[in-house]
Amino acid sequence: MKFENSVIISQPVEQVFEFATNPEHNAKWQTGTLELEMTSENHFGAGATYRCVNRFRGKHIKSEGIITDYAPGKSCHIRIRTGDFTGECSMFFKAVEGGTKLTAFGDLDMRYFKLLKMTAKRKINQQIKKDLLKLKYMLENGRKF
Repeated sequence: MKFENSVIISQPVEQVFEFATNPEHNAKWQTGTLELEMTSENHFGAGATYRCVNRFRGKHIKSEGIITDYAPGKSCHIRIRTGDFTGECSMFFKAVEGGTKLTAFGDLDMRYFKLLKMTAKRKINQQIKKDLLKLKYMLENGRKF
């Protein structure tokens, strides 16, 4: 399942990148994120690992992943290695007139949701769009909860 959503945030690229890629902030703007813990020590960037618990359709989904590429102010790519969803997710940041264009892209294997694949795909796309709009609202209004 592939997804792609974008939003324009009226803040500088550096500020949007710093907040959106900081794992301590994920649960503040990503609806389904319940827990996120870095499992690599004293390191955040390419090669760093994490463990995460999300909620999707009432189910708690545990996963582990690795940051495969990290270019400050430009992009962050992760590979989800274990869990009900595996695959790749990326965020791209680009300076545009009036702020930053943030694009979230992913390609997930939903092998555990085969019967609900179309419903799940629609739900995930809606959730990502809402999450990006929540991030936009938070950063543009100085609300970082």
